[in-house]
Amino acid sequence: MSLFNELKRRNVIRVGIAYAVASWVLLQVVDLVFEYITAPEWIMHVFMLGLAIGLPVVLILAWVFELTPEGIKLESEIDPSQSVAAHTSRKIDRVIIVFLALAVVFLLAERVITGDDSEKGSESTSQESMLQATEAGDEKRDPTPVEAHNDKSIAVLPLVNRSINEEDAFFAEGLHDELLTQLSRISALKVISRTSVMGYAGTTKRMPEIGRELGVATLLEGGVQRSGNRVRINVQLIDAASDEHLWAEVYDRELTADNLFDIQSNITRAIAGALQAVLTGEEEQKLEQNPTENVDAYAFYLRGKAASRGYGRQSIDIDESIAYFQSAIDLDPQFAAAYAVLAIDWTERFWTSDRQGNELQHALSALEQAKILAPELPETLTAEGYYHYWGHLDYLPAIAAFDQALQKEPGNYLALRGKSYALRRLGRMDEAITALKAVVSLDPLYAEIHADLAYSLLRTGQYERANIMLNRATALGAKNPFYQFVFAESLLFRGELEEAWQAIALTTSDDEVIQGFYLDNQLLIARAQADATRIDYVLDNYRLTDAQSLGPVFSRGLVYLERDETESLRLLIEEFQQSLETAERERPNTEANLLAYIQLYGLQKDRTKLAEAVKAYYAVAKPDALRIVEHRSIPIAYALAGDSEALLAYLDDMVAQFGPWEFYYFTIDPSFNNMRDLPRFQAHDKQYRQWLEQNQ
Repeated sequence: MSLFNELKRRNVIRVGIAYAVASWVLLQVVDLVFEYITAPEWIMHVFMLGLAIGLPVVLILAWVFELTPEGIKLESEIDPSQSVAAHTSRKIDRVIIVFLALAVVFLLAERVITGDDSEKGSESTSQESMLQATEAGDEKRDPTPVEAHNDKSIAVLPLVNRSINEEDAFFAEGLHDELLTQLSRISALKVISRTSVMGYAGTTKRMPEIGRELGVATLLEGGVQRSGNRVRINVQLIDAASDEHLWAEVYDRELTADNLFDIQSNITRAIAGALQAVLTGEEEQKLEQNPTENVDAYAFYLRGKAASRGYGRQSIDIDESIAYFQSAIDLDPQFAAAYAVLAIDWTERFWTSDRQGNELQHALSALEQAKILAPELPETLTAEGYYHYWGHLDYLPAIAAFDQALQKEPGNYLALRGKSYALRRLGRMDEAITALKAVVSLDPLYAEIHADLAYSLLRTGQYERANIMLNRATALGAKNPFYQFVFAESLLFRGELEEAWQAIALTTSDDEVIQGFYLDNQLLIARAQADATRIDYVLDNYRLTDAQSLGPVFSRGLVYLERDETESLRLLIEEFQQSLETAERERPNTEANLLAYIQLYGLQKDRTKLAEAVKAYYAVAKPDALRIVEHRSIPIAYALAGDSEALLAYLDDMVAQFGPWEFYYFTIDPSFNNMRDLPRFQAHDKQYRQWLEQNQ
C-alpha cells in the first residue's frame, strides 16, 4: 500500500483538513474577542504560533493512534480486519462540513458588514460632494473645505480607565491630554484636539466611522490601569480606513515619573515611526525631557489637566484646577509646566470675574516662575500669550507669544485659538479667519469653534459662508450661548426681527456679557416692533452687566424717551448721575465709568459734555477693532444729543473698517429715526440694501 493510501486509511489527511478549518474558524472568534477586550497584538501572534505548532502534532497523533469504540488505541495494536477507520472517517467528514459551514457564515457576515461600511462611506462622500457642489454654485463655497487626505493625521481617543478605583479616571484622562501634547509637538503630524475626541469616550462606533467624522488617517485607542505602585498602559494604532492594527504595545511598569514619561515618549516615537513622520533634532530632545521627577506632583498635575478646559468654564471649575496645579507645585517647586498652566488658569479666572480681585497678580507670579524655570516651554509661551490677551488686552505681544508657542508646538490648540481671537480684536480679520479655519481643522466636532468662525465671517460680510458654519454648528448640536447670539445676529443682518427674537428666547446664559448682548438685541427688536409687553419684559430682566452691554439704566432711559415719560426720565438721570459720581470716586477713569458718562450725556442731550466724554473714553480704552460694531452706546448717544456730524463720522469709519452690512443695526433702532432724512445716512442705507439684495 502506498504512503498516500495509508495516510487516507488512517484518516491523517481528513484530520489535517479538519484541524485547518477548525483553526481558521477559531482564529476569527478569538480575533473578535481580543479586539473587544483591546488585547495586545502579540497575544494573537502567540495564539497563531500555537495553532501552527499544533498541526504536525495532531497529524502525528492521527498516524499513531486510532479512535475505537473501546477508546484511543495504538494503530499497531489493532487487527486490520477489526479497524473502524472507515466509520471514523465519516464522523470526521461531518465535523469538516460543520466547520466549513461556520466558515461560510463568518465570510458572509464579514462581507455584509464591510459592504455596509463601504456603502455608508460612499453615501457620506456622495453627500459631501453634493454639498460642496451646491456651495460652489453662486460663489457659496464652504469656507473650510475638506483638506486633502493627510496620511500623518491622528486622533487619540479617550483612554479607558481600567482601574478598579473609579477615582483613577483622572489619571487616564490626564495621560490622554499629555499624549495629545506630546504628539502636537511633532510638526509633521496633524493631531485632533481634545475637545473633539472626548465625545468618543465609551463609543460603540466603528473605527472607519470615527475616522471619517474626524477626518484622520489613523486612530490611537487604549486603556490605563493603575494598581498600587504599578501602572499598565495598553495602546494600539489603527488605520481608520481599513480598521487594521498598525502597531500595538502593552507597558507594565512600576509607577514612577520616569517610567510614565518614558512610556509617553515610546508611544510618541512608535506613532511617528508608523506614520513615517520624521522627528527633528529639537523634537527628539523634547521627548527626553521630564517635566518632574515627583510622581505625586505629576498625579496632581494630571488631575488639573483633566479638570482644565481652557475656555468657557465657570469660576468654581477654574478654582478646582488651580488647587490641583498648586498642589503639584507644592510637591515640586521646580515643576515649570505646572506653573505655566497655573498662570493660564489664574488669568482665565481674572477674565471671567469682575476683575476686582488679585487673580492677575497670582497669574503674573506663576508666569514669572515658569519663565525662570523654562522660558522656551510651549506651555510657558502660551501662558504669556494669555496673560497679555486676557489679562491686559495687549494683542500684539499676545500674538508674538502665541506664535513662539506654535513654533515649539505646531499643534498647540490653545495658542492657535488665542492667536485667532487676538488677531480679530486687532481688526486683522482675514488672518483671524485663516487661524480659525486651522482651529476648526484641529477641532472639527466642537460646535463653538464653528460659531466663532461664523461670527468672523459675518463681520466681514461673508453672509452665506457664515451661514454654512452656523448650519454645521447646528448639526453638531450647538446650544452654547455664543452660538445663539451669532445666529440671532445673522438674522438681524437680514432684518428678520421675529426670527431673531425667537432664537434668543430659546436660550439663557450665565455669562453676563452674553446675557447683556441678548437683552440689548431683544430690546432692539421690541422697540422696533413697538411691542410694549416685550419692552417691559426685557427691562424687567436686565441686570448690571459688563460695559459691552447698553445696560439696564441706559436702556430704560431710551424707553422713557420714546414713551415721552418725562418725569420718569428726569428721576432716572438724577439717580444715574449720583451713582456715577460715587463710582468715579471709588475707581476713577475706568472704561465702564467713562462709557456710562457717555450714556448719561446722551440722555441729557448735552453735546459738549458728550464729546468730552467720548474723547476721554477713547484715551483710556484698549484698542479693539470690534468695538465700533459691538458697542452701540456711542452712536445712540450721538443720535439722542442730535449730533448728526459726529454720528455720520462714526458711520463713515464703521463702514470703511468693516463694510455696508454693519449698517443693519441703524436701519432697525428707533434711536436713529431723527437721522433718516440725512443724505449721508441715506447713502449708507442704500449701500446696505444693495448688499442685502445680493445676499438674499
